Amino acid sequence: MLTSSAALHLCASIGSVAVIIGSLERLAAPRLLDDGALAGWPVSATSVRLLTRRSFQRTAGQLLVYPRVLGLVAACLACGILLALHPSSAVNSVAAAVIAATYMLLGMRSRFGGDGADQMTIIVFTSLALAFGVGQARANETVLWFLSAQVCLAYFTAGVAKLAGSSWRRGTALPELLATECYGHPRVARMLARHRGLAVVMCWWVIGFECGFPLVLLGIRPLTCTLLISAALMHLGTALVMRLTTFFWAFVATYPAIVFCATVRGR
Repeated sequence: MLTSSAALHLCASIGSVAVIIGSLERLAAPRLLDDGALAGWPVSATSVRLLTRRSFQRTAGQLLVYPRVLGLVAACLACGILLALHPSSAVNSVAAAVIAATYMLLGMRSRFGGDGADQMTIIVFTSLALAFGVGQARANETVLWFLSAQVCLAYFTAGVAKLAGSSWRRGTALPELLATECYGHPRVARMLARHRGLAVVMCWWVIGFECGFPLVLLGIRPLTCTLLISAALMHLGTALVMRLTTFFWAFVATYPAIVFCATVRGR
């Protein structure tokens, strides 16, 4: 039986991999955060009214100035490593809070390049910071149910959005997406374009498991396993083909919460 405490630590460990990968990617290309780059702070600071206020510029805004922002990313990386190593609960809470705050600040700093993995990382580590800070079984279970509901909502809305798209229903969405320069893979795109039936099956497979994902909480073990494996395979595929590595770790980080909640429901 997976305890609530063990489930939270698994969520933290798996989610930390997404944080470590994301931080290393930013530190490996520091010039992308330079003042003259697309994600430069002088331009981004004028994009949202909050960021233009002197109170913000003199406090949190000081952390977003280049090259100081690289120190913020390095601190986030250190916190990710700490959480992966399972330190004390007090350190867990602080580390999770730093990670969540860093991702929020980086999201405000640049409106470009953000994705669902960053949003899920914020949700996961904000929740973990609260759970580790309280340190009670009831709080742990509440956070686990919240994370489970959140990821079910994320998959369900994504599935409904795809179902509403004619390109997904026709089976042309994946070949077209993989033919793009940003997230594309020419070889796989050409293969799916040649094998139209396979493309249709894959599109409907994604629509089907995403729309049906909330059923994972019914507590029916074969159904729970099938849906979790389907979701993990999809994220693994996007990591290998579309290079969206952090998506895999950010979303899989919620699976221990789902397993815990589904087990409780099954009992």
